[in-house]
Amino acid sequence: MSAVDDVKEILETRREFTFEVPGSNDPQQFYIGTPTGEDIRKADWEYSKIYAQAITDKLLTQSQMTDALKDAGIISSEYEQDVEKARINLGAELFRLENLMDDASDDEKESTAREVGRLRDELFLLNQRVNGPMANTCENLAEDARTDFLTSRIVEKPDGNDVWGDYEEYRLDENTAFTVRARFEVMLWMQGLESNFLENTPEQKTLRSIALTQLEEEAAKEAAPDLPEVEVETIELPDAPVVEEAVEEVVEKPVAAPKKTRGRPKGSKNKSKPKPKPKTPKVD
Repeated sequence: MSAVDDVKEILETRREFTFEVPGSNDPQQFYIGTPTGEDIRKADWEYSKIYAQAITDKLLTQSQMTDALKDAGIISSEYEQDVEKARINLGAELFRLENLMDDASDDEKESTAREVGRLRDELFLLNQRVNGPMANTCENLAEDARTDFLTSRIVEKPDGNDVWGDYEEYRLDENTAFTVRARFEVMLWMQGLESNFLENTPEQKTLRSIALTQLEEEAAKEAAPDLPEVEVETIELPDAPVVEEAVEEVVEKPVAAPKKTRGRPKGSKNKSKPKPKPKTPKVD
């Protein structure tokens, strides 16, 4: 296997993301490599160190924060029912969207997709009531430190070299936009999610497909030749007689009965013939 093949194999197995570096017109490619055993041990050490520091600073653990939210009425039976209802509604609408027939109209597909998006946002806002405070617990702060350390060690340039020489260089990097993006990509990679997972939800796929179909139809109309308009002459027909009035007139007008005649009907086959007169004998 040649060196070119080695590089090709590395590029195909690594996860890729792009970022537009300030001062550059073209987005640059970056990759997420595989952490070594040493990287994982040091990342766990960062977790333990930050967790211990948070306990010393008297920050709340996740269980303590949950109790505090319950005491404050933020987490209640009503809140849990709202979350469960939102999950059920979202699941039902997702099932409906994914099982729409091919002959369903675009309007029906679009309305269903937008309803899924609305329900997803509703569930996200409900979860944020708890996820926000939970982000400041000892466990979450320690997990953030572990993710930061791994980001500093596994984000690579296209040639395979590390973007940052060590953890300290990553922490002191002034390009905050890039470090946040790199950290976000590493988080998604750790959770098994793709970079564009938000764009590939069922509702987004449906809306994108409808938009593409509309663009294709508009392009086809623009490409079609303009046909001359044909004027159609309108012919006025005479008013038809009113049937109802004619019927009423016939019904209201009395019909004359036929006159009765005496004797046999004219031309009857049974009409009697006159008898012949007897001849008088001639006298000499």
